[in-house]
Amino acid sequence: MRKVAAIAADPAAPAFKRFSSPLGEHVLIVSHSRVFDLSDELARDWDADPVAASHLALVLAEQSPGEAPLSDVILPTAQSLSLNVSSACNLSCGYCYADRGGFGGAQSKRMTPEVALAAVDSLLAAADPKAPVTIGFLGGEPLLNRALVHKVVAQAESAGSALGLDVRFSMTSNGTLLTEADIAMMRDRRFALTVSVDGDGDVHDLQRPTIRGKGTFAELAKRLAPLLTDPGKAQVAARMTVRAGRIDLTRRVDAVLGIGFSEVGVSPLRVSRDGSELNDSDWPHYLAELIALSRRELAQAITGNRIRLTNFAVALKRIHAGASSPYPCGAGGGYFSVAAEGKWYACHRAIGDDAFALGDNGKLDEQRRQAFLVERHVHSQTDCRSCWARYLCSGTCHQEAPSRTGAGCDFIRDWLNFCLAAYCELSSARPDYFGIHVVH
Repeated sequence: MRKVAAIAADPAAPAFKRFSSPLGEHVLIVSHSRVFDLSDELARDWDADPVAASHLALVLAEQSPGEAPLSDVILPTAQSLSLNVSSACNLSCGYCYADRGGFGGAQSKRMTPEVALAAVDSLLAAADPKAPVTIGFLGGEPLLNRALVHKVVAQAESAGSALGLDVRFSMTSNGTLLTEADIAMMRDRRFALTVSVDGDGDVHDLQRPTIRGKGTFAELAKRLAPLLTDPGKAQVAARMTVRAGRIDLTRRVDAVLGIGFSEVGVSPLRVSRDGSELNDSDWPHYLAELIALSRRELAQAITGNRIRLTNFAVALKRIHAGASSPYPCGAGGGYFSVAAEGKWYACHRAIGDDAFALGDNGKLDEQRRQAFLVERHVHSQTDCRSCWARYLCSGTCHQEAPSRTGAGCDFIRDWLNFCLAAYCELSSARPDYFGIHVVH
C-alpha cells in the first residue's frame, strides 16, 4: 500500500451535519464520520453560531492514529478478484447490465481454466497475508461454467494454504442451477452466495424469466431450500432489483424472506438496458418505502431481533465504525474483475469499457490505475466534494455516476439522515447490538 497523490478537500465544504432523533439532538462530524449527542443548550449554541460550530467541528475531526488522510490517493494491495467465468445465462432479464454475460459483444466466450488460474496466481502472489483474499465468480450465470468454478475453488484453496493466506469465495447467481455438489462446496468453506431474487412469484417471474419466458421463482426456491436450511460455513443473501413502477418493497421483501433467506438487500436501478431505471419522480416513493421497511426492522432490532434488510444493517454498522472513505468501493484499489479473455477491469459492471481497463493477467498498468483513482476520488467530483455526505456516499458507484441526478443524490442524503437518527436510537436502546460497553 502506497500513497501516490493527494487531492485537497474543498475548504468551503460543510464540516458537520446537524440532525435529530427521537432521543434528542446530534451532530455528525463529516470527516471520519463521528457522531456526538448534544444537550438542548449545546444544540442551541451550535445552531446559533455556524462559524464557531464549524471551527469546533474541525477540531473534533482531527485525524486519529490509524486513520488515513481522506485527501490521499492510495494504491493498496489487490485482495479481491471476480472472475467473469460465463458469457451466457439461462435467464433473460431485460435490465441486466451484463447483457446476459455478453456485455454487448465484449465477452463472447466462456473463461478457460488457463485464464482463470493465471488470474488467481497473480492475485495470490501479491496478496497481503494479514488480510483475507476473496475470489468471486460472476457471469452471466457462473454455474453454466460449473467445472471451472469447482476447479478454481480447489486450486485456489490449496495454493492459498501453501502461502499462508485466508482464501474466501463469493458468487452472484440466479440460483436455478444449483446442484448438491455446488451446495456441498459452499457449505464447507467461507463462501458468500448472493442470489438474485426480485420478490414474490408474480414480480420475480415477470422480471427474471428464462430465455423462453418461463417463470423461475418456484425453481429457485426448490434449488436453494437445502442450502438455506443448512448453510454450513456459507453465507447466503438475497439481492432484489427494484425497477421503476414496482417499488412496493415490504411485500416483496417479505416474500423473499418467506423462502428462507435471513437477509435481503434491495438495489434500485440507476442504469438499465431496457429503460426501467428509476427516474427523478420515483426517488421520493422509493425513499418512503425503504424507510417504512427500515422502521419495521428497527423496531424488531430494539426488541432483540436481527435486522434483515441488508441496506439498513450495513448503513448502521458503517456509521458505528466511523466509516469514511473518498471511494464508494474498492474498484481499482483492492478489487478487480477479470474478463473471460484475461483483461483486468476496475469493476465487474464495466467489462468492455476501456475507461475501466487496467491491465491483464500479465501485468497491471499502474499509471492507468493511478489515473483512475485520482479521477474518481470524491474530492475530484465537482458536486460531491461540497456535500455533507461525501465520505459516507463517496460519490456512488463509479459505473453509475454519469447517470447521477439531483433527485438521486437527495435520496441518498435523506436516507443517510434517517440512518443516522436510527443509529442513535438503536445504540441507546440496545448498546449490545454494536458491542458497546456501558458502565453504570
